[in-house]
Amino acid sequence: MTAVTAPGRQLSFDPSWRSFSSTQGGLVVGHLLAAAASLAGAPPRAVTAHLVGGVAPGVAAVVTATADRSGRTGSVRSELVQDGVLRAVAQTLTLAGPASPGIEHGAPAELPQVADGVPFELPRAYVPVAEHTEIRALGTSRPLAGGAEPRLHAWVRIRGVELEPLVQLGVLLDALPPSLFAVRTVPAAMPTVELTAHLAGPVPGAGAWVRVDQRTVWCDADVAIDDVELRAEDGSLLARGRQTRRLLGA
Repeated sequence: MTAVTAPGRQLSFDPSWRSFSSTQGGLVVGHLLAAAASLAGAPPRAVTAHLVGGVAPGVAAVVTATADRSGRTGSVRSELVQDGVLRAVAQTLTLAGPASPGIEHGAPAELPQVADGVPFELPRAYVPVAEHTEIRALGTSRPLAGGAEPRLHAWVRIRGVELEPLVQLGVLLDALPPSLFAVRTVPAAMPTVELTAHLAGPVPGAGAWVRVDQRTVWCDADVAIDDVELRAEDGSLLARGRQTRRLLGA
């Protein structure tokens, strides 16, 4: 079988999309996901991405996609290269046809509304990407509040900019700070180095509120594993994700 490769997408990320020192990982994954879906001509159902280097804002980058397998079940490898160096790579699973109505096992009993959230702004000195998100926090946990549980729960939507639907989904999967921030009182560098997501429903439209429930499920001296769940306003599941964060300054 001959692999099918799409022409490269030329990108340059505005500095306002920076999280700490590099472009937000979710935005990078979203572009890898969108490139894969565009090549396959089919909706993605799962993606695993490795962020092997920071993507600098304001520097030209190119995203390419190659179909390793085509057909009703497809597999597409996409890469982002900047300054001739591989910065991120993803493998995306696609299916020929939209997601069918699902049966969810163990769905949460709580169904908070957007109005239940408390407006909250992330510190733009550390995460300028906060300019592009509106957050309404749920529960008592807040970043850098020294809480008892490494969990962050909030309604989030993209504001002031319209993104491709899959790019927007990538941003939402990574919209909240590391969940360990909920038990800390000072920030530390915890960049995302791996992100895996399973898509369960229609991708939210531009500006839609999405409930993001994220918690650290395991960590050691080097990495922390965050699980994240995205739900629409009606409570339906949109996606589940898991990401590995490197603990560089913990």
